[in-house]
Amino acid sequence: MFGVGQRLFLVQRRLHTLSRDGPSESLKKRVAELEKTRKRKNVKKNDVFVEVPESKSFLDTASLPMFLTVAAIALFAKLLMMYDDSKSQEMIEHKIKNAPPGQGTMRMLTREEWEEFQEVRPRTPFESKLA
Repeated sequence: MFGVGQRLFLVQRRLHTLSRDGPSESLKKRVAELEKTRKRKNVKKNDVFVEVPESKSFLDTASLPMFLTVAAIALFAKLLMMYDDSKSQEMIEHKIKNAPPGQGTMRMLTREEWEEFQEVRPRTPFESKLA
């Protein structure tokens, strides 16, 4: 049953596509209406617009708001640097105070230790750690 229905559908499609007369009158009218509406559209939209860039000469002249902005940024940066300088000394002292005993102390090398360092030749950055 399914095969018969499918064959009938294909035959029906072929009959509708075998038109020797060309497009029907209703189709011709519909195409003509579409052409009219296409031609009736706004003619200004079809014009070619060329974007002309605006002059940026106003950026060459510094204005008062620009000066004030630059001055405010410079003042803020200076205040941040001053605050950092005041805190850095306190942080160094705090780290020294809280350091474990023996850390950060210096002593003189003995003659033997110095000679050991002298015997080790300097390595280049290209040598491997295992060489």
